[in-house]
Amino acid sequence: MNSMINYLFLCFFVISATACSSSGGGDSDSNQALAARINSGNAEQLGIAGTEAAKQAVQNQTATALGFRSSGKPSIDTISSDLSKSFVGRTANAAASFTCVNGSVVEVTNPDGSATVTFTMCDVGFGLVLDGIVNASSSVSGNTTTVDLEYIDFTISFGPDVITIDLEASCTTDNTTMETSCTFPNVVGFDGRIYSFSEVTVLGDDFSGYTVSATIVDPDHGSFSIVTTNPILFGCVNEQPISGEIQFTDGAGVLVTVTFNDCASFTVSYSGTSEIYFW
Repeated sequence: MNSMINYLFLCFFVISATACSSSGGGDSDSNQALAARINSGNAEQLGIAGTEAAKQAVQNQTATALGFRSSGKPSIDTISSDLSKSFVGRTANAAASFTCVNGSVVEVTNPDGSATVTFTMCDVGFGLVLDGIVNASSSVSGNTTTVDLEYIDFTISFGPDVITIDLEASCTTDNTTMETSCTFPNVVGFDGRIYSFSEVTVLGDDFSGYTVSATIVDPDHGSFSIVTTNPILFGCVNEQPISGEIQFTDGAGVLVTVTFNDCASFTVSYSGTSEIYFW
């Protein structure tokens, strides 16, 4: 499991507003990316993109940074949300959002109005320790506050296990409801391409499998939204799903099914055709 955790952190979320062209053609969606249209030339890459979305969703939404599946332990998404909410109305600084059993959190305001939040071996409970720097800048438009975060040599550790994070996050908060949504930009997937994920939901666990829904922007072929039709199980040495199935409908209304056969291969099926691909 640790190898999968390390892999998934290298391949994190890409900001959902990224505009991408679609070599397969398509229609515009709300993020101004073209809706993907599947064909024999891009079926494998769309299958990989859907797989990436499922992997990232499971890691970001259901686990702490180290993959310990407990709702009481904060994920990087939760950390980003809490930091961002502290900028709404500035009733308290970001440091006030975190209680350290041991260690500290300090916020310093920079001359340009941005803030630098420094975690120094901050034990937030459960033995989960945050350490490193987060740069933050905020802007307000109407009833929405947007906070851009940059994690620099930020570590999340639990006992001997340590993950180092260098990534960016962009979080939007409704100033009335305080509902916050975060996306994570500029991270490369295992196939070397950069993806965008948003509207993520996850249910399940390591034992029964995960049910995932998410919207993804493929950097070459456009956007599509996946749902899970058979719970996804992880655990392969090569970090791929061992079983499960996802589906999406492309921009032309074609239903596409991606089936995870085993640790070595997956099948993409659409319009009466099926093709097996190998990782």
